[in-house]
Amino acid sequence: MTDVLLEVRGLTKSFGGLCAVDGVDFTVRANSVRGLIGPNGAGKTTLLDLITGFTAPDAGTVRFGGENVLGRPSHTLPARGLMRTFQSARLVPRLTVRENVMLGAHHLTKAGFLADGLRLPLARREQRALERRADAVLDFLGLGRFRDTAGAELPTGAQRLLEVGRALAGAPTLLLLDEPAAGLDGTETAELGTVLRAMAAAGTALVLIEHDVELVMAISDEVLVLDAGKVIADGPPAEVRTNPAVLAAYLGSTEEAPA
Repeated sequence: MTDVLLEVRGLTKSFGGLCAVDGVDFTVRANSVRGLIGPNGAGKTTLLDLITGFTAPDAGTVRFGGENVLGRPSHTLPARGLMRTFQSARLVPRLTVRENVMLGAHHLTKAGFLADGLRLPLARREQRALERRADAVLDFLGLGRFRDTAGAELPTGAQRLLEVGRALAGAPTLLLLDEPAAGLDGTETAELGTVLRAMAAAGTALVLIEHDVELVMAISDEVLVLDAGKVIADGPPAEVRTNPAVLAAYLGSTEEAPA
């Protein structure tokens, strides 16, 4: 399909005698939300680590934008439009909210450290552009009122949104999110869901790992389910939530089964 943005084939990774990711195949289409769920230890975060170069796979291929990205250093992927967040917010506490967001767009600049230190014209122009980009992202996320607040002073829900905002500032075409709703209450989770759908509609496709199954089912176009490293279901939410293998995996775990 011409709108396939990410194509993963046969991705496999073992640690010792444990196969954490076992021959996983899936695709992500442009402007879509791809949910990724499964019981604890299913291999979800490891899968993201493999896709983004934080861990080397034993086998398989990862094509992003039609190009093989396996083996490329993880720090080079944001410039190609592939970014991710992590389970815990990785904010710089002493920086303001705006400055934290600006960090996510650093790869878009051309001026080096010397030009920046000397405050050369190019560096000053890029600094102003980064500030405008950060402000636009914060307004989009509803965090504009916090722009001059230290990141450490934000409430939990706002910190999670800020983590998303920092990645969004980097202009990704695909953003991999690892449990962005962790620690959020029901209202904050609903607001996050609205933001994520708006991001996809605006041109940033998403892969969403989340333990809040109802959030995933509500906003995803397709859902991939892992159990013990294997794909046990893949399809639209309405099909996945009634899949017997999915029900068995969740009913056999400590997590809530899809309702």
